[in-house]
Amino acid sequence: MGFIPANNSKIKTEKQESLFRQTYDKAPTPKRVFILKLAVFPDDWGGSFKENLRVNDQGYVASLLEQGINFKIMQSNTSVFTPGCHRFWHVHPEQNELLVTSRLMIVGLIDRRSDSPTYNVKSKIVLSADKALYVPAGVTHGFLNPDTKNDSVLIYFTDKYFVPGDDTQEYRIDPKNLPFDFVKPEIM
Repeated sequence: MGFIPANNSKIKTEKQESLFRQTYDKAPTPKRVFILKLAVFPDDWGGSFKENLRVNDQGYVASLLEQGINFKIMQSNTSVFTPGCHRFWHVHPEQNELLVTSRLMIVGLIDRRSDSPTYNVKSKIVLSADKALYVPAGVTHGFLNPDTKNDSVLIYFTDKYFVPGDDTQEYRIDPKNLPFDFVKPEIM
């Protein structure tokens, strides 16, 4: 999704500003990145109930099994993003993640798997509360809370335990070496 110049001779603006139209084309994503639809049920009190995910009796995520991915949950984590907060970039060499959010989040992805047919593909995903995002090992990712007034909570499930030290599954990348401008919301 993005914006492109629009040429419409029937619309005139006071100062002849350029017009743009929003595109709804599906952006390319790194191979084996999946966006999963979640069930959200509004209630008559003004709230809602959301099913984050279902696991089978062996602990595998059912919706990923349908995609041919054997993702077994080993740990669940919560990360809070204050208004406007961004966290860029990190990569997991062996750990896969399934991300669920409470509010709108923008997720940047860059495929860093040297053997992948989508190596170096960059993608921006607008993750909403009714979707989950599966990020395979080797895909660099970062997050942006575009809301300037409210926190956003990210719940993520991993198939490896967090271990600090030399055996960590999280490696940070200096933002000076990897710009993240393509992830920021497009402002008109």
